Amino acid sequence: MSADAPTWFREIDHTGDIGIRVTAPSLERLFARAAWGTFAVLTDVDAVEPREGQVVSVEAADREALMVRWLSELNFIHTTQHRLFCAFDVEITDTEEGLSLDATCRGEPIDTDRHTVYTEIKAVTFHGMAIEETDGGWTVQVIFDM
Repeated sequence: MSADAPTWFREIDHTGDIGIRVTAPSLERLFARAAWGTFAVLTDVDAVEPREGQVVSVEAADREALMVRWLSELNFIHTTQHRLFCAFDVEITDTEEGLSLDATCRGEPIDTDRHTVYTEIKAVTFHGMAIEETDGGWTVQVIFDM
């Protein structure tokens, strides 16, 4: 992780796993920042350039399930398509079934000359998952199974 991590992002230790805690002024920004944090666990996000856009859409019954689906989908794309992302434009809408997230993710294919992948995320977990609305906006804690 970069030594110049933003003030809204913190990596947290969890027995054998890695977690992140993120704050944001809006729910959409929280999901975007959690995605950024996921890639900060994987690589030096500052080395990733927003060269290409990719649309990602997920749905879930509630905010916590939506966060797990969202970050899991990004991890799946990273693992299967060998891509890294650094910028996220997120829109969340209420549906009859729950919530829908549509995002444009910007990044590029992994270039081993410029990118170091630090680790592999096996799964995004519900363990310790908490999305809370605060006076200043929103916070989330996410634990990754490494």
